[in-house]
Amino acid sequence: MPVPQRVLNWLYSILTGEYQDINRSYYDISQALATYPNLTLQNEVHTFSNGASALMLNIYGTVPVVFRGHTYYFPISIWVPHAYPREPPIVYVTPTPKMVVRPGQHVDPQGQVYHPYISGWSTFWDKSTIVDMLAILIDVFAKEPPLTARPAPASAPPPPLPQQQAPFVPDPNPPKPKPPMPDLMDEPVTPSPPPLTSTSASVAPPIPPNPLKDQITSDIGAALHAKRQETLERYTSSISGLHTQHEAMASAMQGMHAELADLAHFHQTTITNISILRDTIAHADKIIADSASLPNVDIDELLVAPTVVANQLYAVVAEERALNDAIFVLGRALERGRISPAVFAKTTRGLARDLFLRRALVRKIGKGMGLDM
Repeated sequence: MPVPQRVLNWLYSILTGEYQDINRSYYDISQALATYPNLTLQNEVHTFSNGASALMLNIYGTVPVVFRGHTYYFPISIWVPHAYPREPPIVYVTPTPKMVVRPGQHVDPQGQVYHPYISGWSTFWDKSTIVDMLAILIDVFAKEPPLTARPAPASAPPPPLPQQQAPFVPDPNPPKPKPPMPDLMDEPVTPSPPPLTSTSASVAPPIPPNPLKDQITSDIGAALHAKRQETLERYTSSISGLHTQHEAMASAMQGMHAELADLAHFHQTTITNISILRDTIAHADKIIADSASLPNVDIDELLVAPTVVANQLYAVVAEERALNDAIFVLGRALERGRISPAVFAKTTRGLARDLFLRRALVRKIGKGMGLDM
């Protein structure tokens, strides 16, 4: 059955606000509404078991279940989380005032529905859909109905048989009248429902004991107790290690505080040094600026000796160094073949003679000036 376009538009506007996978959520919810026409949508606040609440899409209505040849419509409520489809939907059966929840293997006393398909949803989220989940739950409800008729008060007289009302809404298609059902699971399997007596109409038969369920409950309780003891022992054994870690962390904290104090002192010292350096740089800049206004000094005046003899000594020493350099250059020229040995010997002999005279003159002037030569 096609879903009205206004419903689809409203659905898309809600999904764009909070939901992560808009396209997948839109497709799965619209398919569920089209497959089960008795389902509808609303945006309500859902309160989780931990007390937290969130505004979520709620698919509610009835789903058809065939039980012992008759079709009944079970009221159901599906909450679609914001992380859908990576998180499974939350399913409840919602009894009417004339119904009560019948706890079983797949339904708890609060009406929440459990099934391996839902618990394993996160592993196969890319292949799991709401339509497939409803098909599986309808098959489960056909074998173990999650709701039963609310027992009538003992003092109330039984209603007449023609006005007896079934606990669930029957399918209007079959021409048969609605069958009375005090308890779906306790009714004998017959083609038509048995006639009701005054006792059966007023009080619903008790649920028969289930030894397998009791055994499973006992095994689960024992396993949970063993798991709790194991967890307690593990936590108890880790207390000493946690104390050691606490002491080590306290010691490390003290060391960190000492390092922070040292860093604060170093920071203060650095700030002081920076201030001193800035003052020194400013003073140097001032000296440089002041020196720029001074007249230029003649370098030659700084190099002129104070006496004539000293000036003669400067000149003779300069000539001596020049002669040394000339002899050195001649030796390099001879090595490279620039001059002949005869030219080298003749020129070097003359330079050496002049060098000897200059050195003798330097010694004489130095002794005359009282220098240690």
